[in-house]
Amino acid sequence: MGSRKGLIAAFFIAVASLLAASCSTDGCMENQSSLPLAGFYNSRTKASMPLDSIQVMGIGAPGDSLLYTIGTRLTEVYLPFRATAGTTSYCFHYGYKALESNAMNDTLTFHYTASPYFAGEECGAMYRYHIDRLTYTRHLIDSIKIVDSLITNTATQQLNIFIATADEGADK
Repeated sequence: MGSRKGLIAAFFIAVASLLAASCSTDGCMENQSSLPLAGFYNSRTKASMPLDSIQVMGIGAPGDSLLYTIGTRLTEVYLPFRATAGTTSYCFHYGYKALESNAMNDTLTFHYTASPYFAGEECGAMYRYHIDRLTYTRHLIDSIKIVDSLITNTATQQLNIFIATADEGADK
C-alpha cells in the first residue's frame, strides 16, 4: 500500500512538472505552491511584531534547511511542508544577546495531511495540506493561533505566532 501512495505522489509531481514547463501561467495569479505563512505578533498587544534577530531552520530536512538568517527583518515567514511526510519541524534560534543559547531555541512541529490537488490548466497540480495539530516549545513563543488549518496556494497568514516580550518575562 505504501508503494502505491508513492507512485501516486510521483505521478502528481510529474504531472505538475510537465504542466509547469509546458503551460503559460499568465492566467494563474496565485502562488503555485501551498506554503503555510506565519506572522509574528506581540503576545501582550496582539500587534504585528518584526523580528530581526531570528534564524529559522528545518529539522530533519534534507540538504540545507536554513530558511531565514539573523539580520533579516521578518514580520512573517513561509514554513514549507514536506509532501512525503506527515510532520515537519522548525527550529527558531534567537540572536538576541540574552537568548543566544541553543537552550532557548523554540521548536515548532506541524502534524498534517497532504492531498494532491489539480488547480487547473494554467496553475497545474499541487499539494494542499490540512493541519491536524501542532506542538511547540514555549521559550519565546507564548502561543500559536491557527487562523486556517487548510494550507492552499493563497498568500494569506494561516498562523499567528505570539512572541513573549521582555516586559512579559520570556523565561516562563
